[in-house]
Amino acid sequence: MGIAFESLSSDIAGRCGRLTVGKKTVRTPALLPVINPHLPLVTPKELQAMGIEALITNAYIFSQSKQFRERALSEGLHRLLDFDGVVMTDSGSFQLSVYGQVSITNTETLSFQRDIQSDIWVPLDIPTSPGSDRKTTEEELAVTLQRLSEAKEVFGSDAPIAGPVQGGIFEDLRERAGREVTGLGFSFCPIGAVVPLMESYRYRDLVSVVMAAKRTLSPSACIHLFGAGHPSMFALATAMGCDLFDSAAYALYAKDGRYLTVHGSYRINELADLPCACAVCRSHTAEELRSAPDRERLLALHNLHVTLAEIARIRQAIADGTLWELVDERCRGHPQLL
Repeated sequence: MGIAFESLSSDIAGRCGRLTVGKKTVRTPALLPVINPHLPLVTPKELQAMGIEALITNAYIFSQSKQFRERALSEGLHRLLDFDGVVMTDSGSFQLSVYGQVSITNTETLSFQRDIQSDIWVPLDIPTSPGSDRKTTEEELAVTLQRLSEAKEVFGSDAPIAGPVQGGIFEDLRERAGREVTGLGFSFCPIGAVVPLMESYRYRDLVSVVMAAKRTLSPSACIHLFGAGHPSMFALATAMGCDLFDSAAYALYAKDGRYLTVHGSYRINELADLPCACAVCRSHTAEELRSAPDRERLLALHNLHVTLAEIARIRQAIADGTLWELVDERCRGHPQLL
């Protein structure tokens, strides 16, 4: 099956390309919306109708769920979700970062991802907190690299397995991780444990760790920025050489009553008008959206439209050779980004 990536045009380190997973292809840069199977504000079928070619969901939730486990194993993930694009599954590493432990091993989660017919499987890497000291970071990186090696040994070199790059905020450890992930033959490489940096607006540190990983990763590898979040920083992340972004921001912001724009977000209660041309904003006034019984869902749809439009704008900027100008414009929306 395998995973392959081809760069078709570039500007700075940003690339428009084609990710091939088995017989499926995804145009990059691309957004992978995060799907929570228990409460999808927007269904995978609706995402596909919006032009989404790939999404990400959490295999650990399926493996532990009485509601979904047997269905996922008997029907397969694509049928259960009603989505025939690329489905990537996280391993439980997110739960590991939040709760400190999970009740599954590396080979168990990979076997489960294979059995539910996920298109891209993620090993049980350890997402080291940016606050961790060097000794802890080195120890956790060693475990991650051992698990990546185990994944290749057990499932073979052609299995569609991602090779996450960890290493905390230490540039030399990120470089070492990139070098070893490349040496193990991974062609799909997520850069992990960067969400806390983004949440605390530590964009300088974010750039440092991404660029450190990029220095030693293969130029032909597809780079996924785990948990990229807000569309205002997609242009910067693309300019650094990231090809894919997964994000639950569209739904999380909607639940919090927040309306995304490429320059930042508004509380829906703050808006006198809706500065967007999407179907939601053209069929509702700000007042109607505020009081709509399905407000969360409508906000999620708007947030997705804004995010997808930004990805399209970035692709066009790469084609035009104007990515730097777009990065500059976007980064002026936040002092830490600038």
